[in-house]
Amino acid sequence: MVEVFRRSGSPFEAARFQLRGLQSGSRYSVTDLDAADSKELTGRELMDEGLAVVIKAKPGAAIITYNLVKTGPS
Repeated sequence: MVEVFRRSGSPFEAARFQLRGLQSGSRYSVTDLDAADSKELTGRELMDEGLAVVIKAKPGAAIITYNLVKTGPS
C-alpha cells in the first residue's frame, strides 16, 4: 500500500514514486482506492519508472494498493 499526501500549500499535483523490492519480471495489479481505477504494471516498471500519483485537491490524499498478479522471471 502507498499513501500519498498533498499539503494545502503544495504547487505540485503529480509525482512519481519508485517502489523497491518487487519482482522485476512479475506483474502487479495497481489500484487507486479513491478512483476505483486498476491497471497492471510490471515490477520493473514500478521500480524504474515509478508509480505516478495525481492529487488535484489541496489538501488531498491518495491510497494506492498493489498486489502480485503473475510471477515472472526476476
